[in-house]
Amino acid sequence: MKSFVLKNLLLSGSLFCIAFSSCNGNLDSSASNITTIDSLLQKARESNVPAAMHQAYEEVKTLQNDSVKMNYYTHIAYLLANSTDSTFFKQVNEEALLLARKLGDTLHMGEGYWHYGIHYMQWQDYGQSYLHYEKALQHFRHSKPYYAAKMLYNMALVKTHIKDYTGSEVLVYKAISQLLPLNKYKQLYLCHNLLGAIHENLEEYNMALDHYKQAMVYLERHGDGGIYLLDLQNNLGVLFQKMGNQEPAIALFNTALKADEYLREDPALHARIIDNRAYSYFLKEANYDVVTDYCRALNLRDSIKNRAGIVMSHIHLAEYYLQEGDSAQAVHHASWALQLGQELELNRDALTALQLLAKADSKKREDYLSQHIALNKILTRAERVVRDKFTRIEYETASYIEENKRLARDKAVIAAGAGAVVIILLLLFTNFRARAKNKALAFESEQQKANEKIYLLTLKQQENLVRGRLEERRRISEDLHDSILARLFGIRINWAFLNIDGESGAIIKHREYLGELQKIEKEIRDISHDLRNELYISENQYIQNLRALVKKWEKQGKFSAELKIVEEATWQRTNSYLKTNIYKIMEEALHNIVQHARANKVKLVLKANKQVLSLYIEDDGIGYTKRFAETGIGIKNIKSRTKKMGGTCVIEGIPGQGTKICIQIPLKY
Repeated sequence: MKSFVLKNLLLSGSLFCIAFSSCNGNLDSSASNITTIDSLLQKARESNVPAAMHQAYEEVKTLQNDSVKMNYYTHIAYLLANSTDSTFFKQVNEEALLLARKLGDTLHMGEGYWHYGIHYMQWQDYGQSYLHYEKALQHFRHSKPYYAAKMLYNMALVKTHIKDYTGSEVLVYKAISQLLPLNKYKQLYLCHNLLGAIHENLEEYNMALDHYKQAMVYLERHGDGGIYLLDLQNNLGVLFQKMGNQEPAIALFNTALKADEYLREDPALHARIIDNRAYSYFLKEANYDVVTDYCRALNLRDSIKNRAGIVMSHIHLAEYYLQEGDSAQAVHHASWALQLGQELELNRDALTALQLLAKADSKKREDYLSQHIALNKILTRAERVVRDKFTRIEYETASYIEENKRLARDKAVIAAGAGAVVIILLLLFTNFRARAKNKALAFESEQQKANEKIYLLTLKQQENLVRGRLEERRRISEDLHDSILARLFGIRINWAFLNIDGESGAIIKHREYLGELQKIEKEIRDISHDLRNELYISENQYIQNLRALVKKWEKQGKFSAELKIVEEATWQRTNSYLKTNIYKIMEEALHNIVQHARANKVKLVLKANKQVLSLYIEDDGIGYTKRFAETGIGIKNIKSRTKKMGGTCVIEGIPGQGTKICIQIPLKY
């Protein structure tokens, strides 16, 4: 009786309704096929029409979308998991698994193995059932903790069928540890209900009672007891029955039998409760018509072809008639129980039937006892084989998991080693590139220094040439003005005071020549002055260029700029290389102000004394932080040029109050 109860727990606890995405949300070319498939599946569910299931499967095969096909195959396999058509179920479920593997859908792969576990459990192939539940667990372990807990529960349920109660208990507690944080009260009820059954089979009745009570607590939290409440009341009644407390057992059975609405939904449970109540009355030896209840339960079981329940009804009737001294009826019912038990491979029930036959039929007692001993040996050996098989499955599974972990570790080590090698190679390559780049930069720097020296020499040579030309012009201007012009002037004056007599024409000519001489004096004076002016312009051209530069950026930046130059005469002693760098520094600074500062006023001061040339640039822009937090190429150029000339560059700024640049360069450079 208890094995049937546990089997019913599987059907009520492990089956689930797939979160099946009907194809309304998927764009498939066969919309009419989808409508047909949905209609056929609904017909198969409601009326249990096998032909409709086959038709739906054929329609699914015509779909083009693999994801939609996988969903339908999975749903059909779920509906077929408890069917007797094992071939068709395996065909559909394998199609679903193949598509799940193709699409890399671990959830649907887990569901496929789940269906295999249900199917093999239905066929009492506990080894294959356990193996497929274990495979499903591996797919759900990390992504679906609730489903993983269900697999642990189902694996525990399988172990109860081979009487590995300790292993079953361990698995149930693992399931409970995963279910508690999820507040899955219905599944927690099933777990404690199973723990109650485990301890009941171990004859640990007090612990069984505690778990049944805990199951009741979770069922109340779940809020809708229904058929589960009746099943729990029946289990509690059987427990009290085994403990010898028939009064509370009968009370529980009577309470459960009042729920006619739910009992009509599950006639097998209805028959079981009636049969258990009658058996409690029988054990109590009360004045109660137990035969009527036994026959009522037998008829119910016969009407739904519940052959396992029929076996139990015949066993109880045989016990009753044996106690009443009606050996013929006892043998009749015990023989039926033995025959059906052997057909259904309900060996424990068959053993009970043989014991009853040995008691009821004294003539064949030895024969029945021999059969009992032989069957018991077979059962012991079979249970040992099954347990060994389960141990082997668990060992192989553990070995497989450990091997996967080892391979994962090896892969991680290989990946880490490969990563380290790649990093080292990258570092070596980066270092090589950096060295090559540094060499190139060093070479470029040396070349730039050489070019600067050449340029400086060229500038100095050019400056010397220009200075020589200017000095020559100065000398010519002075010679013309101070020597030649003075002598001509003296000649002309002396000549004008001469008293020359002669013809009037000669005198006129004399005066004309004096006028021409005066003109020559004027031309020489003009040439001397022109030479002097060119010298002045040349010496002041650099300062004019600086002022033009400031005007240009003032206009472009739309700000007011003031350039103040102190000791302008000092520039005559300044070399061209320094002048060029000062010009470039001012240009770079003004460019930065235009681009970044958003200034309204800019002030530039250029001062020089005998030792140091100073350049001050100040603006009222947005300040240092935003402009120079990440130093740009312009600032680098200013600092680089200053450093090359042996000077110093200081940049100060306050956000919102502008920026100051102070550059000082020694004139000895």
